[in-house]
Amino acid sequence: MKYVGKCIAFLLFLTFLWHFGQLEKERLSFESKYRAYRDLIPLFYRVQKKPQNLSIPQENQLRKDILIYSKKLVEDGWSYQAIKKGFFKELKPEKTSYSFKKHYQAIHTIGSVAFEKLWSQEPTAQTTIEAERKLKLLLKYLRMPSELSGKSQETKRLLNRFSSELDPSHPFWDRLSFLIQLYYSHEEKIPYTSLNRQIHQLRYLISSQQMQWVRNHFGGQALNDSDALAKYLATLDEEAYSLYESSRYHNKVASVTDQEGNFQPLYSDNKPQSNYKVLVHFHSEFILSESGQFLVALDPDNLTENSIINGASFNYGNQNNDLHKLLDIDPIDYFDPEFIEKVLINQDKPFAVPDIQQQADKHHPIFSRHGKSAKQLIKAAIKQFKKLLEHYQSNQQVSPAVSESH
Repeated sequence: MKYVGKCIAFLLFLTFLWHFGQLEKERLSFESKYRAYRDLIPLFYRVQKKPQNLSIPQENQLRKDILIYSKKLVEDGWSYQAIKKGFFKELKPEKTSYSFKKHYQAIHTIGSVAFEKLWSQEPTAQTTIEAERKLKLLLKYLRMPSELSGKSQETKRLLNRFSSELDPSHPFWDRLSFLIQLYYSHEEKIPYTSLNRQIHQLRYLISSQQMQWVRNHFGGQALNDSDALAKYLATLDEEAYSLYESSRYHNKVASVTDQEGNFQPLYSDNKPQSNYKVLVHFHSEFILSESGQFLVALDPDNLTENSIINGASFNYGNQNNDLHKLLDIDPIDYFDPEFIEKVLINQDKPFAVPDIQQQADKHHPIFSRHGKSAKQLIKAAIKQFKKLLEHYQSNQQVSPAVSESH
């Protein structure tokens, strides 16, 4: 029996050694994999206190958590400064560790408090490489597809990546536009790449998010979209928005020739109406139909042909100039989603933008209606909206502007 007992004890000892060896092998493998991120551990302890009375396994697990999430954040594209001040500092104690997983999930919602605290700690980008890093980070967190499909399910999934509190006048949009302008600052024409295509198509997603925000915060069952937008604008300073930027690109009409050889207009949704534009800080663009509907190509709830053909897209430019043309107008021809192009082609009866002369011609066979030019019709629609806005402004009680940070 003594011999058997010694054998069992020896086997247990060997098992212990083997198990210890495996743990040490795993530890060394882990340390090797995360060696590049060890210098973030001191940054963590500069902003967080080490939990007291931790066991050795608990200390090891905390070290692992710091390294694992440091690696994730660096690979996402965050700077050390942002990780230290915008992530580590915001973690909440949880017994023997901190809220790494919960907080990491929270920063993936664009515009959330967690995301904003991290984003605001990023050093201002100075080069195209730095701008590209931050833009790729944003696209990664949005899970932006290489090509928008226009399908409602995809649109809803993408919209859920934004915070419900990210309003159209939020400073985030200015910061994003600055990055875009920096990234393309040396380009005379934006080259075709998959990243550039994504960046352009992001404009449609942002307009959809901003439209949805206005509907959710100012709309209602008894109100149409023009009411909701007017109510929102009534909370802003008048300098924050414009009603009079050209909406020529958002009043496309197709045409056919009749048996007598005369041109006949073909309207989107077979409905003759004019669309007009409202801008907030130039970047945030809202297009509304004469009947009061928001027009965005990614409307998850009320998508129409007019929405796809004449819908809004966020402006990366700051004003109506050559930079706006480079960033927001020229890319339409080669970066637009295929689902938009397909509707525009309209089975060889393409929807066309009126030129300046056609827009002003009150007798034009395609773009005029009832003896009024397209420009006059748009002006009349804006006049009606302005009356609606003035109505809500007169009812607006004295209160701080909604998220007015400019």
